[in-house]
Amino acid sequence: MDFAELAALASGHAEARAIQTALKLEIFEVLESSPLDDAALADAISANRRATALIANAMVALGLLAKRANRYALTDTSRRYLLRSSAEYLGGLILFDEAIFETWTHLEQTIRTGAPARPTDMFQSRPEETERFIRAMDSLTRARGDPTYVANRLDLSRVSMIADIGGGPGTYAAAMLRRWPRLRAAIYDLPATLEVARRILAEREPAALARIDLVRVDYLYDEIPGPCGALFMSNIIHNEDETANAQLFRKCFRALESGGMMIIKDHIMNADLTEPRPGAIFALYLLLATRGRDYSFEEVSRWLGDAGFVDISHEALPSPPFTSSMVIARKP
Repeated sequence: MDFAELAALASGHAEARAIQTALKLEIFEVLESSPLDDAALADAISANRRATALIANAMVALGLLAKRANRYALTDTSRRYLLRSSAEYLGGLILFDEAIFETWTHLEQTIRTGAPARPTDMFQSRPEETERFIRAMDSLTRARGDPTYVANRLDLSRVSMIADIGGGPGTYAAAMLRRWPRLRAAIYDLPATLEVARRILAEREPAALARIDLVRVDYLYDEIPGPCGALFMSNIIHNEDETANAQLFRKCFRALESGGMMIIKDHIMNADLTEPRPGAIFALYLLLATRGRDYSFEEVSRWLGDAGFVDISHEALPSPPFTSSMVIARKP
């Protein structure tokens, strides 16, 4: 690594904050219909002209705006990922990151004490936090293409009922239902999350919502309802510690039909817990906000085997755009 690469890594917060601020100011939304000069753009977002020009120029430098004859316009990237009207809108995740940015200022103290910097409540305590978090998860997975890829990759032809544990906005469940017309699905999650999921599905996936049961389940304390032909969980195990995950897999085993599939999608790390790189960095966020961390395939496989699962396999999803893996197992 040379000086430029290290300097870019160390100052990455500046680019992140600039993009978050441009999104909050709705600069991309304002430019959706036509290019504007700095005066018109500043007027449209009710901001200072000089300052508006500076942040717009920064977006040009980052490739998120184009500038021609002193007028700013969207690029293909910003039109695809930064407009709310886009099916691949990433803004939900970006605005979530902006809302929790202050948490990162406590990283040093968290490293020294091992204590999280915020409540480990998965953003369930305040309705606005729950809404922002669940929409962020929906935004991330849709923009990256995870649900469609997973739905096409899994063979659910013999499954009549799949349950998504901690299914959040229902993005995966809806994709699976589109792929498999005879399938029914359930989302097992906490009450505040299910309310957001209902709104999201009603807005965008009303046909899928008619085939999805929204069931209040706290997987830490409740039994997993069954019987199910398949159980799916995405980005769940990294929120919990080793004991909770081992217990959860035992509950899943009890809930599955004989021959049922257990599907886990997450950052599945190498034995040293250093690759993939995004997972190793994301582990610091988990330290700040959860009880968990990213786990290796060896750890996940051991919990599954101890619970009684067989035919345990690991598949890294193609990267880019994916940075995660699937682990699939079967109940005998």
